[in-house]
Amino acid sequence: MTAPSYLPADVGYGPNTDNVVDLMTRMSQTDWFSTGGSSTGRAAAEQALRESTNRFGIDEYRIQWLGKDQLPPYLEGMRLETSPLWQRIHDLPDRIWEKAEEIGRLPNLSALVERIPEQLFHQSFDGAFREFGSQGTAIVQTAVCTVMYLLGLACAWEMLADVDGWGTNPYEPFLQVFETGHWPLGLFDGVFYLI
Repeated sequence: MTAPSYLPADVGYGPNTDNVVDLMTRMSQTDWFSTGGSSTGRAAAEQALRESTNRFGIDEYRIQWLGKDQLPPYLEGMRLETSPLWQRIHDLPDRIWEKAEEIGRLPNLSALVERIPEQLFHQSFDGAFREFGSQGTAIVQTAVCTVMYLLGLACAWEMLADVDGWGTNPYEPFLQVFETGHWPLGLFDGVFYLI
């Protein structure tokens, strides 16, 4: 079996192509959501989470772990607009797009946006369905959308990492949380929730 190619044949991802491909390859080896609801890997997940939120300038919160049975009511009550983390990151996709346009990398960004779901959607879906399928379709969809969104932003940021002000990728530690098999759910009212 040949390894999947994370590099489009017609266009690369700019000067940081190797880093982007390495990140996508690393994420392709993730056992998505495999420890959700268990205590395995929690310390590593918490450490990665704190590093990521620190990169976004958020340091004051406590961590609360949820069980699978707590997911449906949590997600029903979640409102992104009330999250201090969301307030810091909601405009980043536009900023990434503008910077890519400014430096002539829109074709690279477009190739990246197409490649991520094409290469990694099924793996994350399989993991989400395996672990959360009994909780309902909406939970599985939310899990997969979270992965696609954060992975997309992490790779897009990495594509710009050679540009002044874009060197340290704040999304990469979020991906480390996923690599532990856990899911960073969100920051609300001074509490960051994980499963």
